[in-house]
Order: sequence, then structure tokens, then C-alpha cells
Amino acid sequence: MRQAKFAPNVNIQPVANISGSSASLTAFIRGVGQTDFNITVDPGVGVYVDGVYVARSVGALLDMADISDVQILRGPQGTLFGKNTIGGAIVVNSMQPQKDFDLKLEAVTGRYNRADFKGMINVPLSDNLAMRAVASYETRDGFQRRLFDGGRQGNKDSFGARLAFKWEPTDKLTVNLSGDINIRREEQTAISLIELRDQPVPLRFVEIPNSAPPGGTNRLIAAPSSMYFWNKISAVGAATGACGAAWGGFGPTGPIPGTLAPTSNPNCASTRWITGDPDTTWAGGNNRSDFDLWGVNLTLDYDFGDISLKSISSYRDQKSRFEYDFDGTPHNILQLTNNIDLWQASQELQLTGSVLDDRLKFVLGGYYLKEKGQDKEPLEFGFAQFFSGGKIDNDSYASYLQATFKVTDRFSITPGIRYTNETKRFDPSLQVIYNDRSRFDPVLASLYPNGAFIAFSQCLVGQAVPGVIPPGVPGFEAFAGFPLPGGCTPSATNPGGNHTMPAVQVQAKAKEWTPAISADYKITDDTLIYASYSKGFKNGGFSQRIFPAEITTPSFTPEFVESYEIGLKNEFFNRRLRLNIAAFLSDYSDMQIVVNEGIAPKVRNAGTGRIKGFEVEGEAAPIDQVQLTFGVGYLDAYYTNIDLSAAPVTKDSKFAFVPKWTASAAINADVYEGQAGKLTLRGDWSYQSGTFKDAVNSPQLFQPAYSVFGASASFTDKSEHFTVTGGVTNLTDKRYIQGGYVDLDIGGAATASFSRPREWFLKLAYKY
Repeated sequence: MRQAKFAPNVNIQPVANISGSSASLTAFIRGVGQTDFNITVDPGVGVYVDGVYVARSVGALLDMADISDVQILRGPQGTLFGKNTIGGAIVVNSMQPQKDFDLKLEAVTGRYNRADFKGMINVPLSDNLAMRAVASYETRDGFQRRLFDGGRQGNKDSFGARLAFKWEPTDKLTVNLSGDINIRREEQTAISLIELRDQPVPLRFVEIPNSAPPGGTNRLIAAPSSMYFWNKISAVGAATGACGAAWGGFGPTGPIPGTLAPTSNPNCASTRWITGDPDTTWAGGNNRSDFDLWGVNLTLDYDFGDISLKSISSYRDQKSRFEYDFDGTPHNILQLTNNIDLWQASQELQLTGSVLDDRLKFVLGGYYLKEKGQDKEPLEFGFAQFFSGGKIDNDSYASYLQATFKVTDRFSITPGIRYTNETKRFDPSLQVIYNDRSRFDPVLASLYPNGAFIAFSQCLVGQAVPGVIPPGVPGFEAFAGFPLPGGCTPSATNPGGNHTMPAVQVQAKAKEWTPAISADYKITDDTLIYASYSKGFKNGGFSQRIFPAEITTPSFTPEFVESYEIGLKNEFFNRRLRLNIAAFLSDYSDMQIVVNEGIAPKVRNAGTGRIKGFEVEGEAAPIDQVQLTFGVGYLDAYYTNIDLSAAPVTKDSKFAFVPKWTASAAINADVYEGQAGKLTLRGDWSYQSGTFKDAVNSPQLFQPAYSVFGASASFTDKSEHFTVTGGVTNLTDKRYIQGGYVDLDIGGAATASFSRPREWFLKLAYKY
């Protein structure tokens, strides 16, 4: 994904919010993407590997050692190939087997005991059969030191391999069969505690309608944080008040605070655990990011002459387990674990042709994707332990048609249409509370001996009970009443009385037509202008993070983008200068964003927005020995209407992961070429203006504008068999926030994932 760093209006980060996985990807193109990696939420930017759509964000960040090319497709996709994507696509193509023997070997060393090894061999097995095998192993120590136990976070320990065969039994038929595997046994990504709060705070829960009185609502207005429960209720010195005086309960407008935990006591959750250094952490939770993926891909191409038929069949399977120590302290207060086990199978047929003396070229296709899996998440919070997650069962059918008609030798028009029929099923029956620590609070225990959250579950999930809490109960607004736990019994949808949602499978269906049309005109042989319109959608789904209990399974509806674009493509000076300019406007509706409700980050439909911008990209070769690339992008993204369910997001909020300005430049210069060989110097620069890393615009996750520089030097011997490269990444050691999560109100902590520091590397490569 390195190429994406230099693409204007593209923001790709190798982490995901609330995830400790080293294989997660957060991608935004032209202001459209998704920050949530959960299996119930689709990515906004699609990733394709050798023509196969990768359905989940976890597993999209793959180690591939033999790449042919990477393409960044902007705007809604779906009338030309594969799965519909609303924000764009990243298309990665591997090198295919060739008819000639080839061999490549590579070894890399560098900072943090880096040791990478890669190898490729291409063997012609017969006149019409060739094999290509690739393997890589990458390892380096984590750059973040765990002060609690001497361990590390943010390391690399990854093995990947790919075996491909290309068979051409006839001049008309080509068969490509490949299999790949990726295994990671790593520590969690580097995560830093940046703020901590251990006091009760006012809260806003979604108002819950009640039957008594009719139309009434009630909401919890205040609650202690996880840090409070650790310091004031758990067995760690709480009885003696060693971690601060107990809080004074709830007043008419909110909680009456006690005293903060002393920073001198290591048994307490306090600000003493904030290091202020992205290379150190006091995190003491589980430290793991395991990932296993394998897949097979069979592609058949048959050439009938003017018409060709292609079939792409694939199966992919992944298992991952990764941790997220959200509290960032040595204590086990906030610990998230994801156990993802899923598979996907897809089948695509494409009929491509050229008729009317090549004046009409078309693609007619059909696509099917099946996906099943589950994510069982044991979650540790100061006030409770519970399981989150669930099971998914998804089906997506689609057909598409795109045709380019050459009206004249210079003017062409390309209409396209796609029909998509999707069904998503979600089974939340895994979600249960198994340890309600609120029963240790003397006030809450007097009301709810088994715990307040168990009471919520018994009285909310699958119940309709007339009894309500009387006025004056601490912690609740009782103007409309709240169900009494004494009147609640287990039901068919809550058999154990401890579910956080009804234990019933739910589903979401979507049927959409998404058109596209473009026109282009060649002003000269070297200058082309174009205009386009496209519509895209991304299906809705369900929120799998729920706490406390809710009456129904939270869901969100599809989101839509309508994109308009005009542009100019130029080549000058005998193709020594290429310059592309594009301007666009996108209307974004039913936007899917992540907001906090209770302790749970949930996907909600925020409302509508508009994105305007432009891009300039270019390549230049002023002389044969120098190559330049450059780009600049501008985005003006803003909300035009906000739904109440998206609070605290407002019309003035900024889009997450969407910088106003992006820019990049790189230079490659052959400074010496003679009897000994060739010496090439490279320098690159990329820039992003300031941006928030979450939709609610948490100030803790605002990253100011920054630049990143890189430099390298390569020497290739005269035979062109050996190349030695030395270089430095992040030359100025700029540390910037890549992602994070803020929940000070209930979780009591804010964490961030920072970029890697400056690193040197030395690479030796051999080419046959």
C-alpha cells in the first residue's frame, strides 16, 4: 500500500480504531471510507487482490512480495467488475507466471533487529505451462517498550507465500490457478494512553420508550467510569480509600465527585501511567495479534474472437485473534479481545467484447459473494465482564453492464448500470454479561443485588413490564419510570437473563440500481477532457458492540454517494511530462459514522454531507536521468444535515480521516552510470493537513498538519544482477496519530496509535 501514500486525496492508515490488529486497514478516498473494522460493517473503500474482492478490513493489509502494479480507483465502483464499493477501490495485481526462467532473492536488515527475506522463482514447466512461487518472511522488534513487563508492542513477524500456475492449453484458453497464505504471530499494535479520567460524569443515553406512562421516556444521566470502579470498588485498596475518597453519589443534575486517585500509589488508575512518549507504554494487558489467512483463486479466460469470457472463482479463509489494552495501565481495567473466524467465496463471470468495427466495446458481468463467520469478543471493563460480537451470514448478488461507444475518432461516451441484491444476517446470541461488578457498589447493590447491568438485561431484552422505578432513585431520571427488576423474568429471547440484545437473528436487505455515465473528447492526440457521473451505495448492517442492554439490535441503513467529476489529461514534450487535473463534487447521504452510546462505539446514519475538491497529478522526466512525480489534493467536506441519533456530531463537525490538503513529491536521479554500474538517489515527501481521527472530533485525536520525508540510495552492478539499497524512512522522526479511541465518560481513558519512528534499512537484492 506504499503507493497510496503519494496519491492525492487518499488517506490509508495501517491501523483501525479500537483494534490491536496489525492486519487491519483504514482507507479513505476523496473523503469516503469507514473507521470501523467489525465484521458487521463493510469497508468504504474496496480492496481487490488479483481480481478478488477482500470483504473485511481485517485481513486487507496483506504482505505481498511480488506485486505487478497497484491502482487507486476514485469514486463509486461497480459497473466494470466485482463488488460495489462506494468510495473507490485499491486494486493490487500480482506478477503472473512467465514463459522464461526467472529468480529473485532479497534480504533486508535495519533498525529494531529487522530481518526480511524474500524469494521468487519462475519456472516454465512446458511450452504452455509455467509456475511462479513467492515466499517472504519479515521480522523486527516492536518499537514501543512495555515498562510494566519489559515486552514490546508494534513488532513485525509475518510469513507470506504464493504459488501460481499459468496454463495455455490452446491459443484461446488461459487458466490461472493460484493459492496464497499469510501468517502473523505478532504483538498488538503500539497504543499509547494519552488521557485518563476516574470520576463519575454526566452521560447521555438514547432515550428508551416505556409503556408507563404511554409515550414516556427515561435515560440514565450519570455513571461512574471504569477507572472509578477500579479505584473505588475493586479489591485494590478500595476499602481503605487508598485510591481516593469515594464519590458523593448523584445530585439533581449529575454526580457529586470525590477526589482523584493519587499518582503516588501504583495500585491506582491515575495519570501516572501516561508516559507522554509514543515509544513507551505502561500497558499490562494481553499482548497478541495473531492472523492466519489462506485463499485460492481460479481464473479462466476464453477468447472467442471479438468476444471473450472470463470466470473468476475464489475462496478465502481467515482466523485472527488480537488484543487491545484500552486503559494503557498495568491494571486489567479495559481489555478488548477479538476472535474472528470467517470465510468468503465468490464467483464472477465477465463477457467482454468489441463490435461495430471496434466502435463499441462492452463488459457484461455477474457477481456473487457468500460470507459467513463470527467474532466472539470477551471484553473486560472495570464494572463488568461480558461477551460482545456475533455471527454473520451474508449474500450479495449483482449484475452489471458497461459499454463505450466511439461516436467519432475523438469523442466517446460510456454508460454503465449495476443491480445489486444483498442480504445480511446477524445473530447476536453470543452477547452475554457474565460478571456484573456493579453489585460491589453499596448504593447499586441495595437496589440490584445481582448487579444493575444484569437488571437492565432482564428488564429490557425481550420484556414489556409495567412496573417502574419510583422517583428519587439515585442515578436515574424517574419522570417516566424504569422497569423494576423484580418484575422481570427470562424470556425466549433472553433465556439466561443476561443477554445484551434479544438472542434472535436479524437481517437487512438491500436492492439497488446504481448507474454511471462518462464522456471524453480528445482535443489533440495528447490532450483529453472528460466528464462523469456515478452513483454508489454501501449496504447497512448491525452494531455488534452493545453495553448496557438494549431492547432491539441496533442497526443502520445503506449510505449513498452521487459523484460528479470533470477532468483533463495531458501529455507534453514527447511524453516527458504527464499532467492530470480533476475536479469533483459528491453528495453523500445516510452517512455511516461511528459514535459512542454507553461504552459502545456504534455505527449510525449521521445525515447528509457534501464533498468538493480537486486533484493534480503529474510525472516528469526533464532529462533521461531524472524522474519526478508529484501530486496535490484539496477536499472541502462538510455536513449539510445531521440526524439526532448521530449526537454529539453536529453540522459543524469535521469528517474523520479527511484532511483538507494532501500533497506529495518524489525524485529519482541516476547520478552515476559507468563501468562499475549505476547509482540512483531517491527522495520523497508527503503532506497532510490537520484532521480528526474520529467522527465526534475528540480533541485528543486531532492530528495537526505534518510532513513525512524518506531518502534512499541504490547501486546496481554492471551485470544488473545485484542491487544494494540503503535508506531511511520517516527521516525527520515525525510522530503522528494514525488512529485511536476516546471514551473518557465511561471507559475513563483515551488512547492513540502513533506512527513508526525514523528507521534505517539496508537491502541486498539479486536478480537472475
